Amino acid sequence: MVDLAGPLLDSLLLGSLYTIMALGLTITYKVTKIPNFAHAEFVTVGSYAGIVAVNVWGRGLAEALLLAVAASAGTALLADELVFKPLFRRAATSLHLLVASIGVGLVVRYVLSILASAAGILSAKSDLLATTLVSVGPGANLTTLHLWIPAATASAVVALHVLFTRTRIGKGMRAMASNFDLARVSGIPTARVRRITWILAGGLAGVAGTFWSVYAPTDPEVGWRALLWTFAASILGGFVSVSGTIAGGYIVGASESFGITILNSEFGISASYKPMIALVIIVAVFLIRPTGFAGLTVRDVLDGLRKFPGRTVARVKSLFASRG
Repeated sequence: MVDLAGPLLDSLLLGSLYTIMALGLTITYKVTKIPNFAHAEFVTVGSYAGIVAVNVWGRGLAEALLLAVAASAGTALLADELVFKPLFRRAATSLHLLVASIGVGLVVRYVLSILASAAGILSAKSDLLATTLVSVGPGANLTTLHLWIPAATASAVVALHVLFTRTRIGKGMRAMASNFDLARVSGIPTARVRRITWILAGGLAGVAGTFWSVYAPTDPEVGWRALLWTFAASILGGFVSVSGTIAGGYIVGASESFGITILNSEFGISASYKPMIALVIIVAVFLIRPTGFAGLTVRDVLDGLRKFPGRTVARVKSLFASRG
């Protein structure tokens, strides 16, 4: 149990971080249909904003979160107003929007590099330190960071649930996700809902970036490196299911933490190969169920687990039979 404590704590922390990042990505795609690669840079903006608030201005965690949310939300809204919305009006396809999001991300990343280099924080870590609460074993410490990040994730999930089910804006977002044209002719203020969607997605990225700056050093590519796990969590949710994305974030975090621990102890594989696990998850989802957890019920999951061994054997037999 002591040996499992470290991966378990890492799963909780990383799963919460991936969930916050992936929720913004899922909401953006669900409402605007943009597979937004620039979401990575919104995380980086939040991370640097948190560092500025703490290291430069001497503020605490609350002020860092507020500044990061404002900076990332403003960057996301500006990207939509200047790039994505004009393309949408010109009936751009999803491929065009995807390529545009990569371009937006590169521009934001290079601007951040110039500003961070001028300020002397090109590679920096927040001065906020996580305090150890309980030491479970070698390398397994329960810190305040393990409380802050899951609490922030839970708060975000509850807030999103209330927004989607209890407010007119949330219902408008759901309507736009279902049928944009019908939502527009029904009198829903689609332009305002779209702006709030981008502000919300950017704000979530800012929260994740702030905590990431406390967890690990920040540089202009920190969000880009985390994008693989973010997309893996969102893909598990089918890019449209908020609850599926939440489950996906923790599944990715647990798979990464326990997977690399087992691979390292049993086969001596270096921890630098951790991204391989997220790639395997993405490929497996696309091959087995491209829609991820979207539309799944508990009964579907139980039936799938019961039938999985037989189906796997049948597919292997069919593969060998087709190859003679």
